[in-house]
Amino acid sequence: MRAESRFAMRHVLVLVVLAVVLNAQFTWWVVYSLRENGVRLRLERQLMVDGLRRVAARVQERLARLEASLPAGGVVPSPKPPFSSLVLIPRNLKERQWEAREGGIALLVPVRGGLVAELGLPLEVVSRWVEEEEPGAWLVPPDAPRPRGIETVPLGLPVAGYALAPDREQWEVATIRYQRRVLMVVSEGVFFWVGMAAVVALLWRMLRQEAVLEQQRQNFISAVTHELKTPIAGIRLSLETVLSGRAQGPSQEQFLRNALSDAERLQNLVEKVLELTRFASGVHRLNIQLADLSQLVEEELLSAQVRAEARGVKVEADITPGVMVPHDGEGVAIILSNLLENAFKYASTTDPRVWVKLWVEHGQAVVEVRDNGIGIAPEELPKIFGVFYRGGDEVARRTPGTGIGLFVAREIAKAHGGKLVASSAGPGQGASFRLILPGAQQVDGEGELEYDNDEVSHGS
Repeated sequence: MRAESRFAMRHVLVLVVLAVVLNAQFTWWVVYSLRENGVRLRLERQLMVDGLRRVAARVQERLARLEASLPAGGVVPSPKPPFSSLVLIPRNLKERQWEAREGGIALLVPVRGGLVAELGLPLEVVSRWVEEEEPGAWLVPPDAPRPRGIETVPLGLPVAGYALAPDREQWEVATIRYQRRVLMVVSEGVFFWVGMAAVVALLWRMLRQEAVLEQQRQNFISAVTHELKTPIAGIRLSLETVLSGRAQGPSQEQFLRNALSDAERLQNLVEKVLELTRFASGVHRLNIQLADLSQLVEEELLSAQVRAEARGVKVEADITPGVMVPHDGEGVAIILSNLLENAFKYASTTDPRVWVKLWVEHGQAVVEVRDNGIGIAPEELPKIFGVFYRGGDEVARRTPGTGIGLFVAREIAKAHGGKLVASSAGPGQGASFRLILPGAQQVDGEGELEYDNDEVSHGS
């Protein structure tokens, strides 16, 4: 039965529907907020304009009361405040009326003798009235240009041509508040949409990674199945041949050796899987102690010698003696075994060679395993330490394997506070793996510590 992926299609559909609903809801909120902010700005401006209309009505009331305060019956009025001047001019006029003059307005009053008394009212007086009624409002003369972007209200008769304008600061403040609210709404909308796009991109990336991981799991299962079937079939064939009596003497011994070799191969596969569950899951606790890494490397080379000879690989070693490093012997042995196994498998088919080197550099122990094999493409280098990853199809590849050895090795190196890095000049140029462990010390044959020149100069 196929294991269900962590992100099934129904999960994707739920997330997509949720994203569409949230996007529609937020888009509606943005449109609604922009419309409401526009309505709010119009209302604020309308309140200012209505205030100006009330001011205009009150100015007209004051002019009417001023006109009613003058004596009737053709008597020449006296120029009392707020009038500033009185001029008698010959003119045929039957009723009183207001007319615009330069610098203000004038009230024309018919008097005896066919004359008209012209009472001047300065513009400053009308402006003062406007300021008293609506602080900040100002009077716009007929010949003055109307302010741009600001609505004005005409004073009307009897002061036709004059207009009232609202307080510039209040008008601009209302406009600025509107622009800030719009900017805030638009910014929140952009932030939300960018967030949604990031979530969709992240979801798409997770789905792709899940698909790749699922494919690698399937390939891993296929590879493990193949790795299990091959030695089991070999063991069964060897034992059946021996039990049937068809193999006697040296031939019987060879069949038993073949069965033992297949059993070792099967045991190696089981150990690989166990290593994955122990070290990658974090269940296994490392027993890190200061020990001789040089001796451990030499022991692993000696254990791997049989495998190297079986593949015809020539191993050259350059091991610096007495390298003491805090490490877990079992864990580092697994790293070295995996690196050597990979080097043997992928070494050149014509003249397979593997170089192993250990030295101390800047207080760190460096173990390098290098081969002259098929190499690694540059785009494959970041991927080779992934769990279950192998270049190409796991079943169709010429070399056996499960794709978990390097992953386990890197996890163990990280648990030591070190690192495992790979490099290659490209396909056909071989590959190099370096295990770097911190806290390295080198001792001489008498057990005394030695330091390289870099360490001494650094400490001085």
